[in-house]
Amino acid sequence: APVSGSKVPAAMGQLIFLCGGSKDVFDEVEGGALKAMGKASHFLGEVGYGTRAKLVVNSLMGTMVAAFSESLSLSESVGLDPVKMIEVIGQGAIQSPVYALKGPKMVKGDHAPNFPLKHAHKDMKLACDMAREAGAEFAVTEKAEEVFLAAMEDGELNVADEDFSAVFERVKKESKTE
Repeated sequence: APVSGSKVPAAMGQLIFLCGGSKDVFDEVEGGALKAMGKASHFLGEVGYGTRAKLVVNSLMGTMVAAFSESLSLSESVGLDPVKMIEVIGQGAIQSPVYALKGPKMVKGDHAPNFPLKHAHKDMKLACDMAREAGAEFAVTEKAEEVFLAAMEDGELNVADEDFSAVFERVKKESKTE
């Protein structure tokens, strides 16, 4: 089954299982194997629905990090301390564990891979394709996918194998700072 979570949640038994297929099989393994490896298991329907859910989750996460990258870069461009802005963001209604975890590393240029940018881009591209096929509006994520693609293809930055938060490096490169 597809999972939501990377290296650290996997090591801590905190994965989220996104399951599709036979409900009877899901019911058999949910309380045993899945519970031992994860904090939650969700039955989403027929075969393939777990993958659909993973693409929705990962495309949202990528879009969030692309927008967060722009906000941090804007902070730097107008003379604000991005570390202080991460603190401010973390105290308000838009706080997110993704921002709290990735933000401090992003501003330090630490993109040690937990979820490589090239894999995040692949999922975002597949989600955009899925949205097109479904006739769903997905313009914001499509734009974020383009930013990820530009980061991945930027030979000077060479961040395709780095963490997906390295999209920040492309956003900074394209931004003017004070």
